[in-house]
Amino acid sequence: MYSVAVLSVVLSVVVGGTAAAWLLARHDRGTTTFALGVFLLVLTGWTATHLGALFADSRQWLLVSKQLSYVGVVTTPIAWFAFALRYTDRGDWLTWRRLVLLSVVPVTTLLMVFTAQYHSLYYTSIGVSSVNGHAVLRTTPGPWHAVNIIYSYSLLLGGTGLLVAAALSDNRLYRRQSAVLVGCITVPWLVNMSYHLDRTPFPWFDATPMAFIATGIPLAVVVLRTDLASFLPVAYERVFRSLDDPIVVIAPDGRIIDANDAARTVLGSGAAVEGRPATAVLPDELHDAGTLCLDFGETIECAQRYAGQSRRYLGRRQPIASDTNGVERGSIVTLTEITARVERNRELEQLSKQARRKNEQLERMAGVISHDMAAPLSTAEKTLSLLRSDLADPDPPVEQSLDDLASVHDRLRGFAENLPRLARESVDVQTTDEYDLEAVVQAAWNTVDTGTLELTVTDSRSIHADRGRLQQVFENLFRNTVQHATIGDHTVTTTTRTGQASSNEQASATTVRVGTCERGVFVEDDGPGISPKQRETVFEYGMSTADSSGFGLAIVRTIVEAHGWEIDVADSGSEGARFEITIDDAPTEP
Repeated sequence: MYSVAVLSVVLSVVVGGTAAAWLLARHDRGTTTFALGVFLLVLTGWTATHLGALFADSRQWLLVSKQLSYVGVVTTPIAWFAFALRYTDRGDWLTWRRLVLLSVVPVTTLLMVFTAQYHSLYYTSIGVSSVNGHAVLRTTPGPWHAVNIIYSYSLLLGGTGLLVAAALSDNRLYRRQSAVLVGCITVPWLVNMSYHLDRTPFPWFDATPMAFIATGIPLAVVVLRTDLASFLPVAYERVFRSLDDPIVVIAPDGRIIDANDAARTVLGSGAAVEGRPATAVLPDELHDAGTLCLDFGETIECAQRYAGQSRRYLGRRQPIASDTNGVERGSIVTLTEITARVERNRELEQLSKQARRKNEQLERMAGVISHDMAAPLSTAEKTLSLLRSDLADPDPPVEQSLDDLASVHDRLRGFAENLPRLARESVDVQTTDEYDLEAVVQAAWNTVDTGTLELTVTDSRSIHADRGRLQQVFENLFRNTVQHATIGDHTVTTTTRTGQASSNEQASATTVRVGTCERGVFVEDDGPGISPKQRETVFEYGMSTADSSGFGLAIVRTIVEAHGWEIDVADSGSEGARFEITIDDAPTEP
């Protein structure tokens, strides 16, 4: 039995030390596997001290080996507790300050053990007896021995409790792993219990660390096979549970090693998907011939049946950072549901098609009306011409009536010719985008012959609009200033829809200012302005100066309204005219 004990200790030291060194060298600090390596290293040191108990033959050397073994005795509970905290994603709790506090009792125990021959606080008596011809140290526990036992078992039980809680996790893969772990630590507990009850086959020493090493090796294998070195199971459970989008964690070999509740519901119909190949679970669009075709950072639209209907998702795959040795850790695939967005886009597309059809109908109708008006207008104009030829020398009132009638004919013909254009301008808003106000204003200003007028842009902003239509708005507003506020020698002439003209000697405009206001954008000049009576009708068709078509501001209004905006005549700080465009910042659907 003695030779078996020696062989067991040596084998445990070699195997435990090798496993601990491999785990510590291959994995990063702060990982669960590194914590397991530290725990095995402590157990290996504790086990190595048993060699002194096996070969010592005097009270002095037996006591020294006993004292050295207590370095492992008091360190093991802390190492175990730290491993359990790391495993259950509570490693942040173990700060340096708390680690020092946890070490107060162990350090005190070591001081008392190494000075045990001078007091009776830890051992009330120390003696040597013979077992099968070999010397064995016999001690009687003192009061602090009980304190150390209670403290050590509290840490061991606390760590074990955390692992048991992890074993009850909803994750099938890690539930198995934690169950194996709890089963492994049951053996050392039984060995330790038999030692304290004096029922151990090795009376020379406590075989608890050897039992831990024996079960720690297969435990390390299980941990590594389930990729605990790369993932914290409880952390993923905690995060995933709060997310609505299906998320799966895929190992380098293509297996799903973790999934949140949404993934189990959508991809597994409520059943666990852990341990299954990703290609057997993810939508068909994301894999081909058993291999994921979703590249890192790429987004692919896919379909998945759920709750009796086909749902649309955007699949996205992201790599998990490799460890310090460059070993790949796998990837994460997220499915973001876009069913509502796809349906909304489909509805918008249908509405867009309907709007285009209505717009085409409106333009055709405007063309028909324009064509139908041409014939009676031509007849009326010919009749007026015949009437003028019959009246060789009409009275002035008759001549004025004939001129008024001719003016009406001109305006009707202008309306007929411009009607298709008005219909087109009111709906011809192409694809919209963000444009800088100042850039559009400058382009419009360069297009219009503004003479001696000066432009001032007080400030700028971005506007979501149809660039061509927006520029036309400013071109027409600039032309309106030129035609209405800088005519002749400071003379402003207006013509009503009935053809009556009036003149005013007022100051001509010299400057046009464009900028932003609370409502959106303003355009103003320092000319004679617009009378309050005209403000209500200035945007109506046919309101113009004597030498303009009367459609400039009407077109401005139709383009503005086609964008979903509004335009009004506002009070200016000077005597000039001021137009304010109320802009809706929301993008306009084409």
